[in-house]
Amino acid sequence: MNTNIRLQITDCRLQTIDSRLETYTGKALRTDNTHKFFLFFVCVLYSVFFVLSNADAKIYIDITSPGIRQLPVTVTAKGTARAKELEWIAKADLEATGMFSFVDPDVPGAEIIADMDVDTHNGLQVVLSVIDQIEGREVLKKRYDASKLIIRPMAHSIANDIYKVATGKKGVFRTRITYLSTLPSGNKGISLMDWDGFNSVRIVTRGLNSSHSWTQDGKYLLFSAERNRKWRIYILDLKTLKESILYSSKGLNLVGGTSTDGLVSFSSSRDGSSEIYSINTFGKKMKKLTRSFGIDLSPVFSPDGEKIAFVSDRSGGPQIYTMDANGKSINRLTFEGSYNTSPAWSPDNKWLAYSGRIDGKNQIFVVKSDGSETWQITMTGNNESPSYSPDGLFLAFDSDRDGERSIYIMRNTGEGQRRITKKGSQAMSPRWSPYFNE
Repeated sequence: MNTNIRLQITDCRLQTIDSRLETYTGKALRTDNTHKFFLFFVCVLYSVFFVLSNADAKIYIDITSPGIRQLPVTVTAKGTARAKELEWIAKADLEATGMFSFVDPDVPGAEIIADMDVDTHNGLQVVLSVIDQIEGREVLKKRYDASKLIIRPMAHSIANDIYKVATGKKGVFRTRITYLSTLPSGNKGISLMDWDGFNSVRIVTRGLNSSHSWTQDGKYLLFSAERNRKWRIYILDLKTLKESILYSSKGLNLVGGTSTDGLVSFSSSRDGSSEIYSINTFGKKMKKLTRSFGIDLSPVFSPDGEKIAFVSDRSGGPQIYTMDANGKSINRLTFEGSYNTSPAWSPDNKWLAYSGRIDGKNQIFVVKSDGSETWQITMTGNNESPSYSPDGLFLAFDSDRDGERSIYIMRNTGEGQRRITKKGSQAMSPRWSPYFNE
């Protein structure tokens, strides 16, 4: 067996932002007369002591297989009062995937045992050991060091590492979700939260905000807002929370999506009818992509940057269309139902999720990118604005099934649907972040 033994120290710093915003609980954290909030590049320093080389790595769960089996695992943490909290968060992350079944420590049957040794004498330190019970060998040993204040990001990082051991793929447990939230003024602001709904903060509070989209590197958020009776597209630096105007014109200007080569798609009614345009992230090289007598909006680039999906009523009611990124080769994708909106690409370019109306309710559907197969994956309430996780395993969406608009997540099959925003939050239009560099 060939193994790699090495020491890795990540260079990461505790990122905070000063603002007069509210936290998820509505209580401000005050330090030296400023409100400080942790953003997503939170410091988790770690050292890798022992890992298998890629050539020897065993895949316990083949996520490409049509019938994925659940891997029996034991996840335990010991050492301090914080140990059980870490254990609970990591297990909740793994459970959400539907790929793991949990075995109690005193019961045989686990194929993998993940044990966390927690120490809080000098900050928060965790040593994770992952044992392959079938082959009787340690496949991962890793130490994490962090402030006590960031126990959730640490637990998410641990869950990511266990997930990667099991599947060979990156987990999404350190990603974030932005969404529209209701401000005290009644306008819609933009909030940011962990993938599981915790640690929510408001990051845009001015004006009436609408569509929003992450850049592919996760450093910026593009959003549309009406301020002083004018709709503009803004770009927000998520590290500093400084914003600038990306595009401004008369009419309604709504941002769509971003491409890997730095283009932004948007719709604008600057010339009367709403059409699709592209522009770069410096606000230059604008190009008009559609010219129709109908209304075209909600343009989103495919992950490979080759296509754009958008909504148009050129055939009557709103339907999903695709076209090349240069505006050529327009094709209608949806034919079932008379009202289909909010397209979202899967990361592998193979599927699009969208909201379609059936029996008077809006539901989430998925359709193959060639239009050959369509599946309805929500059934209860009104469900809209789907957004894929960067691994394609999950979809975030909003729903009124509990009597108020809230953010939910589910697996891409429609299984495991659960609410992640708190009651009374009036949340909608989630947008899942890309992966971040930990």
